[in-house]
Amino acid sequence: MEEAACGQVIGNLVTPAVQYGHAIIGCLTRKYGYVSNLRENLAKLQDEETSLCDKEAYVTTMLERNKLKMEMTPECTTWLDDVQKMKKKLEELNRNPNTCFCGLCPFHSLLMLGKTVVKNTEEVIALKNRQQNLTIWMKRAPTPPIPVILKHPKKIDDVPSLNEHVETLLKWLKDDKCKRIGIWGLPGVGKTTIMENLNDKVGKTQLFDFVFFIDVSIAKSMRKLQEQLGERLQLEFQRIRQSDQRADMISKELVNKKYLLLLDGVFLENNLKDLNDVGIHENHEHGKVVFATRYRDVCRSADEEIKITRLSENDGQNLFRKIVGDIIDQPDIKPIVKVILRECGGMPQVIMLIAKKLRNVDNLALWRGVLFNLRSTSMFPMQEMEEVYKPFKMVYDQLTISQKPCLYWTIFPLDDEVHEDYLIECWKAEQFIAHAKTLGEARDQGQGILNELEDKSVLEKCSKAGHFKMPVFLQRMAVKIRDQIEEASNFLVGEGKEIHEGEWQKAQRVSLIRQNLRTLPDKPACSKILTLLLQKNPHLEKIPEFFFEYMSGLRVLDLCDTRIMSVPPSISSLINLRVLYLNNCGNLEMLPPQLKELKSLEILDLRNTRILSLPKEIAQLTGLKCLRVSFKQNCSSTNGNNGQPPVMIPSNVIASLSSLEELSIDVDFTNEIWNQIADTIAGEVAKLKLLASLCFYFPELRCFETFIENSQAWNRNNMEHEDYGLRSFRIVVGNHNIENFIGFDFFGYTAERHLRYGAGEVIPVAFSKVLKQANSLELIGHHSAKNLSIFGANNLERLRACTIEECNEIESIMDDTIATEALQKLQLINLPKLVTIYKGSIVSRSLDKITTLTLKGCPGLKRLFPQASVMVQLLRNLQDLEVEDCSKIEEIIEGGSIIEIGAFPKLKKVVLCDLPRLFHICEDASLEWPSLETMMIKTCPKLKLLPFRVGNATSLRVIECTENWWNQLVWPDDSVKERLKDLHSFT
Repeated sequence: MEEAACGQVIGNLVTPAVQYGHAIIGCLTRKYGYVSNLRENLAKLQDEETSLCDKEAYVTTMLERNKLKMEMTPECTTWLDDVQKMKKKLEELNRNPNTCFCGLCPFHSLLMLGKTVVKNTEEVIALKNRQQNLTIWMKRAPTPPIPVILKHPKKIDDVPSLNEHVETLLKWLKDDKCKRIGIWGLPGVGKTTIMENLNDKVGKTQLFDFVFFIDVSIAKSMRKLQEQLGERLQLEFQRIRQSDQRADMISKELVNKKYLLLLDGVFLENNLKDLNDVGIHENHEHGKVVFATRYRDVCRSADEEIKITRLSENDGQNLFRKIVGDIIDQPDIKPIVKVILRECGGMPQVIMLIAKKLRNVDNLALWRGVLFNLRSTSMFPMQEMEEVYKPFKMVYDQLTISQKPCLYWTIFPLDDEVHEDYLIECWKAEQFIAHAKTLGEARDQGQGILNELEDKSVLEKCSKAGHFKMPVFLQRMAVKIRDQIEEASNFLVGEGKEIHEGEWQKAQRVSLIRQNLRTLPDKPACSKILTLLLQKNPHLEKIPEFFFEYMSGLRVLDLCDTRIMSVPPSISSLINLRVLYLNNCGNLEMLPPQLKELKSLEILDLRNTRILSLPKEIAQLTGLKCLRVSFKQNCSSTNGNNGQPPVMIPSNVIASLSSLEELSIDVDFTNEIWNQIADTIAGEVAKLKLLASLCFYFPELRCFETFIENSQAWNRNNMEHEDYGLRSFRIVVGNHNIENFIGFDFFGYTAERHLRYGAGEVIPVAFSKVLKQANSLELIGHHSAKNLSIFGANNLERLRACTIEECNEIESIMDDTIATEALQKLQLINLPKLVTIYKGSIVSRSLDKITTLTLKGCPGLKRLFPQASVMVQLLRNLQDLEVEDCSKIEEIIEGGSIIEIGAFPKLKKVVLCDLPRLFHICEDASLEWPSLETMMIKTCPKLKLLPFRVGNATSLRVIECTENWWNQLVWPDDSVKERLKDLHSFT
């Protein structure tokens, strides 16, 4: 028993030990398994993680596809959160250094890692399994589409140059007839800023149910446009592949809605044509589109358009100050700021880029460095300017071959204003306009190029008629582009630095305009030269004798506005010269006989010199197509041979110029010699068969009649046109003998048709012939005409401008027999019997195009617009109104007139001076004056009430007047006085 008992005891002891031993072995086995299988477990974990990520991606994709109508369940939110936590845990695990398996990790660390890997794998699998029974979404509660998404742009309330455009757009958007509006201008000029501000302002007015803002340069395809519109309208496009089906859905959603579509970055007109395919149809009665583009030609389909010009000098400085701060007022920095802003050229984008670079910078050297880089045209300008350069390079690349002459502009000084005809003549001489057979054709082609360059914002028109300029910063860009295309040495442009004689050798185009030149190289070796511009050097008095010796290839030579007294004989070397400008050389008295060698010369300008007699050698210039000459001095017996006055124009010189197409002979009305020879010269001009443009003074009516009757050019039957006559003319008939003559500005040699007639009371047939083709008429001192109808309604159809002065019998200007539908400018001066502008029933379109109306010295006029209800309504394009020295005028718009809504929609400026009896401008307070910006009132003592109230004349900026007059004004209420109190400008 003892043995049995002992065996049982031993058994009781051994069994647990064995079991414990098995447990220890099992534990050790598991631990060993964690370590030995670590690689396989890690690989499995990575596979499971990838699978989990796939399921996560599936869930998020399904949510995105149904986000408009469905929303995520809380269960799905919790699952996605758990997935993110797990991914973060696994990311931390991957950063564990023990996963390197380098053999150096202690067993305990590997054991812990192995356990973690197995545990994480189980958790990942559990997450995957939860997804199988996961409810991803539930139906979203319906929410209305968002009417507008605010852009929160830079505020422009303190930048009037831009803010005024936003206000104008808002005004147009309230007009039911205005459906499409285009704004265009240079890259970086502020178009996007205007569009974003318009987006937010319109959104706050609740004018529209929807306001859409789409950047076309980003949403480049029709599908992208549709998707953006569909998303805003909460339309389901997932299963719809056909664009026309999507377009139909968009159209049906918008057809009865009031919506505004703002399209920024429109590049081609086709972008707008595609809108119909997008679903934006023109028959949407309440839909409007505003688009921004670089190119004017994209705006052809617009009802209204705005050119976004560069910032004014004041606005540019304010914007610069806003970013940089008052540091710009420091004495050392202030002059540099002025130059930097000039280089920025009023471009908001450029100003902001430079201002940000100079913010909090008080180191003068850094300011000078920025200015240097701005002026640099090297291949590596300051990095910030590259984002400005690229859009302009794109604009240039879009130009056609015929438009590439814009780079010729780089030979002119920065910010220079150039007359269009001068530029075209240089282009033709340099053969940029190669296929034009006549000067007229060249001018037409050149005008087309200039128009396209303006439409693409490369050039801009100046305030001076017929002049263009290229913005400074853009000209810098053009120089950079030019130097990429051609060798920089081909262009020698003076910029205030001394030009060494060796620099002339490779130059093809030399421009030393306004360089204060006093001397020139004696004999520069420049055989490649094509253009030489030396104008506007008032200290240049002499050209060296052999200066032109090596310039046989020269095509353009400009010496105007210099003080040279003669031209050297070496000019005979210029056998390929096409254009020679000697105008405004006030000391030039004669031309050398060698001038006759210039057989290729086509244009010769001798206006405003001291030349009293046209050289007879000019008769040998058989290729001459254009001659411009003036004789302003009233020559007497002095300066002639043998005591005789000089021969102003030798016999047969004009008649010998058989190739002449354009002739301008400008003389003073009091020039006695001209009065003696005018008949003879007119007879020679009448023989010129190719003549197309004429500037000529006929001192006597008989001379004028004979010329019109005998002129081969005037009477030739031009098969391309139905009428006869010249392409352009400035014909003056009779000596008007009026002191302080006003008239039109005939500056330059513009291709228009002007007739100035001051030959008494007769109305000859020749006058009617010329008047019928005239674009502008100056009728001076006619003492029988009571109305323009005396000249025949059909003879006035082409008139765009008309001045009537010192015609003592004129009582009215037009009547119901005249329809002057083309008339834009009307000046009425010193007409003592004028009582009304229009007599009888007004023909509906007679006043339609008038933009400028000026009356001076008309004492018989009591009311300017007596038939206001009709007349005012028809003056829908009137922009400038000036009434001066009309002693009896009492009202501008007759009292009691009912003014319809929309009268004077474009009137910007009103000037009222020396009107002692004027007591009323307009009695009707409902007149809106929507575009009025400036009003000048002087010496109108009885005028006590202005036609303004709180809500009208919203564009009014200034009222120029005397302080005494302002203080005597009567106000309808204090609110009007308060509104206008800061607008006065005392003179």
